[in-house]
Amino acid sequence: MTYPGAILFTAPHRLAFLVGSLGLAAMSLWWPARLGALYLGWPGPDDASLPAQLLHAPVLLLQVYPAFIFGFLLTVFPRWMGLADLTPRQHGPAATGLALGLSLTCAGLWAGADDVVRAGFAVFAVAWLLGLAVLAGVVRANRRAARPACLHALSALAALALGLASLALVLAFFISGDPRQLRWGNVLGLHGFLIPVFLTVAHRMIPFFAGNVVEHYRRWRPDWLLGALWALLALRIVGELAVQPVIAGSAAAGLAACTAVMAWQWWPRGPVPGLLRVLFWGFAWAPLGFALGALAAFGLPLGLAPTHALALGFAASLLVAMVTRVTLGHSGRPLAMVPIAWLAFAGVQLAAVLRIVAALEGDPAMLLVTAALLLVGGWLPWLTRNTLIYLRPRLDGKPG
Repeated sequence: MTYPGAILFTAPHRLAFLVGSLGLAAMSLWWPARLGALYLGWPGPDDASLPAQLLHAPVLLLQVYPAFIFGFLLTVFPRWMGLADLTPRQHGPAATGLALGLSLTCAGLWAGADDVVRAGFAVFAVAWLLGLAVLAGVVRANRRAARPACLHALSALAALALGLASLALVLAFFISGDPRQLRWGNVLGLHGFLIPVFLTVAHRMIPFFAGNVVEHYRRWRPDWLLGALWALLALRIVGELAVQPVIAGSAAAGLAACTAVMAWQWWPRGPVPGLLRVLFWGFAWAPLGFALGALAAFGLPLGLAPTHALALGFAASLLVAMVTRVTLGHSGRPLAMVPIAWLAFAGVQLAAVLRIVAALEGDPAMLLVTAALLLVGGWLPWLTRNTLIYLRPRLDGKPG
């Protein structure tokens, strides 16, 4: 006898992507509502003692994005190393914990209940630890099988470990109220977790995907490049945490140069399918974001423009591309950028541009609200369709 909801455990990505989609939808609606209430006098969610402006970044960086990231990595880790897919007993507990934690956080945000938000972060941290242990187990199994080390898996594990440390810092802020801990958590969450995860996945997957569909394509992804990216990211983190603009700016400039070379080497010299094209367009935000970060570190007043170029333009663009690919491919559907996915991608591009413009103009309220509403309009139809897919069996009748 199959129990209700069992389909969510038939593949590692289903439950994690489902809760990520619902969490992203809840946050996409909550943020413009809070901005409108704060700046424009709109009726909005209940107030709480934890200001919305302080919660926006850690919820997205350390709960919404990670739900999708864990769903993706729990799916691809064994495949990267030629091992069997994870079973529901392996991926189910972590995914369930992620779902509970993010659900509590979103409920707490909308209800203005600080203790529920804190509980959501705590539960999510436990689930993160479980997911990290499962992925580390895959690496150990690969090692026991005497297979070559998978550098991409090791890189992703390192980023996940730093992400858990940043989550712990945010939890410490909830307890102590020390704003330095929140700042440290956000810096480590962006430059130690989110950005290296997406750079690692891009380094592995973009040349692979392009090599499968583009004639005479050179799959350029040298191993030393991952080491260079990590070294520069470490310098960036040190410079940010120690408030050393020269170190932070120099590292950002190096990252801008590295990612610009990556974009140039990877860029196809011919026609490619839309689902691949959006990966290149999304990756192009990386050198721009790092260049803005370097200019800001050296004194140019850019506000949060560098952060939004990376966390929204770069990360969200690749999120739309990767989640669309996994969702369609693992549901027995053709791999193609359907119109609703193009809408989501376009919404991210417009919102990122407008959010950068807002930062350059001192963050006027209407620009902030408009950027947030563009994301709602772009994301919600895409998230709704994806949610329905996760709740249904594969079209081709295959397991998973």
